[in-house]
Amino acid sequence: MSLAAITIGAVLAIAAPADEPQKTAEQIIASYVEDFRSDRFAADPMLFGIRVPGEGEWHVRVTGEPVAGGWGVELSEGPAPTPTFIYRIEPETLNAIDRGALNPLTAQGKAFSGDYTPMSIVQMDGYAPSMEQYAAVNPFSFHFWTRGFPEVIPFGAGLTREAHGSKFVAFYYQTGLRTAWSRIDPGGRVRDDPREQAMPFPMLIIGVEGSAEGEVDGHRVSLPAGHAVFVPPHATHVWWNDTEEPAAAILVMFGAGA
Repeated sequence: MSLAAITIGAVLAIAAPADEPQKTAEQIIASYVEDFRSDRFAADPMLFGIRVPGEGEWHVRVTGEPVAGGWGVELSEGPAPTPTFIYRIEPETLNAIDRGALNPLTAQGKAFSGDYTPMSIVQMDGYAPSMEQYAAVNPFSFHFWTRGFPEVIPFGAGLTREAHGSKFVAFYYQTGLRTAWSRIDPGGRVRDDPREQAMPFPMLIIGVEGSAEGEVDGHRVSLPAGHAVFVPPHATHVWWNDTEEPAAAILVMFGAGA
């Protein structure tokens, strides 16, 4: 399993509107560095790289030291001086994140560890993170790549990638918690692949739009808006939408292993 893999995925590339000025990768990255200097999560030291194929490579050192107006966050060109993790981001994806058309955790989402994603995390040779360092990467990704305070996560049609037969937007991940929005289009089926049908942690599926049907360990269940279904750890579950309207739900995955 790759570092900070998020268990939902597929591929998306969003082109910038033709009339929108094209920023360079360095300009976009510098804007996130500047924003992060005032983020309370910049109080914790961190070193990481950013690689944009065809554009270049940079590294960022979060010193954890207070400076005027915030915290020390330094952007430098080239690979990190010591082994660490690297965000590898396709140029179109970096631009989509910059415009708010895609959020970073959604861009990193994958169903299986070997899946391709337009934003991925790779490890430099010699990098051997502790479990604590490993666990810190997902929440750090959210905070570094989300501008402003409070941090706002837009979601809905047009901001998604596809996974398991549904469209999704990832909200927030940290040890013991994963949250996302998921939509099943009319005629869609979710988790038909047996490898996707059971998780080692519990899940709460909260219906917010339309109505879906499902089976949890072989028991038939309906999920209309305004209802929630609890899926126990290791329980198989599949979902489908036989209506003519989209069905959407909030996913809350929690507990050991989430």
